Amino acid sequence: MQNKHEADGDTRLSIDQAVRFAIELQQKGQLNKAEGIYQDILAKIPDHQDVLHFYGILEFQRSRTDQAIEKISAAIAAAPDYMDAHNNLGNIYMENRRLEEAEAEYRRTVELAPRHVGALNNLGTVLRALGRFDEAESIFRDTLKDHADFFPLHYNLGNLLYQKGAEEEAVEHYFRAVVLDPDQSRSKIRLGLALIKLGRREEAEQLYRDWLEKEPDNPEAQHMLAACSGEAVPGRASDAYVKTLFNRFADSFEEQLNILAYKAPEFVTGAVATHYGEPENSLAILDAGCGTGLCGPLLKPFAFRLDGVDLSPGMLKKADASGIYDRLTESDLTGYIQGHSGVYDVIVAADVLCYFGDLEDVFAAVADALKPSGRFVFTVERAEPDTNKNNGDYHIIPQGRYTHSEAYIRRIANQKGLTSESITRDVLRKEMGRPVDGLVVTLARA
Repeated sequence: MQNKHEADGDTRLSIDQAVRFAIELQQKGQLNKAEGIYQDILAKIPDHQDVLHFYGILEFQRSRTDQAIEKISAAIAAAPDYMDAHNNLGNIYMENRRLEEAEAEYRRTVELAPRHVGALNNLGTVLRALGRFDEAESIFRDTLKDHADFFPLHYNLGNLLYQKGAEEEAVEHYFRAVVLDPDQSRSKIRLGLALIKLGRREEAEQLYRDWLEKEPDNPEAQHMLAACSGEAVPGRASDAYVKTLFNRFADSFEEQLNILAYKAPEFVTGAVATHYGEPENSLAILDAGCGTGLCGPLLKPFAFRLDGVDLSPGMLKKADASGIYDRLTESDLTGYIQGHSGVYDVIVAADVLCYFGDLEDVFAAVADALKPSGRFVFTVERAEPDTNKNNGDYHIIPQGRYTHSEAYIRRIANQKGLTSESITRDVLRKEMGRPVDGLVVTLARA
């Protein structure tokens, strides 16, 4: 018995070492090697809770959501009180907009560890996404009593207060978030927007100038200063800005859009259906600025070929995991379209042209890339002509996006060989609880 016990001990130690080594490999990004070790261990111990948990995280890193949920759920089945597994399963549900399931996992985590600051912050965030603002605020405030230096709590409470119209207090929490983690760009941007909302534009401008002085090559600092000050405003957001912005949001993009009540994919797909009727897999479609692929499942029934293009590799990784697109390309939108003359029946751009001011080059490229009678379906944020520069054509707003007037769209379309088939006004999403007024546009190649 002694020898067997020692042998069992040696085996257990060997497996423990293997698990630690696999986790180290995973943390270094060597996913294939880590996966091989996890598979070997599970072949011997199918219910090894740590292996199932970390293998599930690895699956999520590869954007294999169903497999991730299956493995982490198996880890919880093997160890029902596995706190970190509950929290990470909640994160995956949150990422995939399964909000009620995310809430349940976060609550279970808090039951197991009442002072788990990450889980409490996550719970407040999902409650805000569910529209239960008072509950979310209570959790954020109560948690801050014991974790006053945890910057995500200040940032998320600031977002909630801003959304509720309490901008003065929101500024206090955004400022605290900036102090606690000065390298976080999102806190600076939110602080600047809150200051502008309060009429303190000069303070916001100085905030961005200080940021740019510290990081002169930071594309977000450059762009937000231009949007705030109106100085050196580019004709479109730089590739570096767009790539930085969306790479940063890639892992939480769909979660954020759920909070924003995002409707652009439904609007552009509805416009396609209006003009083409029942889907018949008959169209060559380009999803321009495809992001994580939210339009893909809606467009696929219409397409025999569905391509996607985006600047953000982080976004494209998510889109690729869906398996919906026939081809995905990392490129700027205009450059890609210019290289595909006469290829597409339909080009869609959902919430993409808000990063362009001047639309002339885009429209010219689209007109060339469409087949005869092809259509360009897109959304823009609507500009009020009497409040905008450039003769009311387009204008950059403090959030760093561009708004466009209907008259400008019609004029440039006509100049570039496109005719206006329909332009309708609708609310594209909500931003901090406020509706974002937009236009859903269908242009046809003349």
